[in-house]
Amino acid sequence: MEVIGIGESMVALVNEPKGYIRHADSFKPYVAGAEMNTLIGLSRLGHGTSWISALGEDELGELILHKVRAENVDTSHVIHKDKRTGVFFKQILPDGSVDVTYYREDSAASNMDIRDIDMDVIRRAKVLYLTGITLSLSSSAKEMLFEAVRLAGDDVTVVFDPNIRLKMWSEKEARETILEFLPHVDCLIAGRDEVDILLGKMRPEEALKSFRKLGCSKVVLKLGKDGAVYDFDGVRGSVENPKQFEEIDPVGAGDAFAAGIVSGLLNDERADELVGKACFLGGYITQFVGDYQGFPSGDRLSAAMENFDDEKVSR
Repeated sequence: MEVIGIGESMVALVNEPKGYIRHADSFKPYVAGAEMNTLIGLSRLGHGTSWISALGEDELGELILHKVRAENVDTSHVIHKDKRTGVFFKQILPDGSVDVTYYREDSAASNMDIRDIDMDVIRRAKVLYLTGITLSLSSSAKEMLFEAVRLAGDDVTVVFDPNIRLKMWSEKEARETILEFLPHVDCLIAGRDEVDILLGKMRPEEALKSFRKLGCSKVVLKLGKDGAVYDFDGVRGSVENPKQFEEIDPVGAGDAFAAGIVSGLLNDERADELVGKACFLGGYITQFVGDYQGFPSGDRLSAAMENFDDEKVSR
């Protein structure tokens, strides 16, 4: 298997029509989870993916399994626990912003520990994809990830997105935990807000240098509409966004960006190429409602990128 991802997936209930939940006539269920979103994106791009997680013995868990399996993501390492599957409500407000309310405390995935992982499966992977969300779920989940990266071995590339959710832990706890985790990370993908939390206010170039000193050989910093900057083994560059897409639902953009990075690493693409692809994917997916529904196939992505003559890459 090329890519293994570990993390929680939940059922998202999105009100219809859009707006405040108080005015909802109905709710449409979607499946969502940061690691799962990225794995689905990679699967659509043609990569072999496998998901490690825990679900409850309930219909919500069965819904998630049904959707993930339909995307050709291997679920043979998903276990069931005598806990509930997590759920959250997502409302797209009149101004276009998104508000999310989670009900994930004591969920099946938050009760995962290292005994729930087959380390031989991870050691056979090319990439282990993780996020800070799993670190924040519980003390047992945090210990599980630390042990997983420690035992993974040098042949497995660990790609990590801090994905800091302050509804789940404090800035102090996030900073201390993630900074302790980074020496185990090969490729770091972080946004501006996460840089501020982890390192304090600083210029992107300084942040690249600081993260490299912490042990990450490859660092990509997302700069929103300004594109991204990167440092791959001492080679630095920047990428501009090729297009400002008509945004409908921004949730999932970061997961799509991560899929572009991981796909590029697996394909041995140049740093500027893979970061450019990540920027494009991150914008492209915001045109669709749902965290992963807008992910293109590899052929569709290539065609879409070729249609934009204004893509600019500076090295």
